[in-house]
Amino acid sequence: MKYIFGIVIILAIVLVAVTIGANNDQLITFNYILAKSELRLSTLVAILFGFGLLLGWFITGFFYLKVKLKNIGLNRRVKRQAQQISELTLPKAE
Repeated sequence: MKYIFGIVIILAIVLVAVTIGANNDQLITFNYILAKSELRLSTLVAILFGFGLLLGWFITGFFYLKVKLKNIGLNRRVKRQAQQISELTLPKAE
């Protein structure tokens, strides 16, 4: 299932890149903090799209990892508490 999801994402990115590149060939001046450069509009949009995609994946991965680690800790806690309960409820042999 995740392979299909990956293929769909790659096809969507290629489709967006082809669509953007086909229609936007104007040169624009892009000013950023340290310098400025002239880029085609399609190139700039593709770069910003890719940057946004990567940023979104990093943010999602960070929160996924945070939840996963919390889940591991909570499962450990549940096992420890279940063991304590079982020790308290079992009759002791004398």
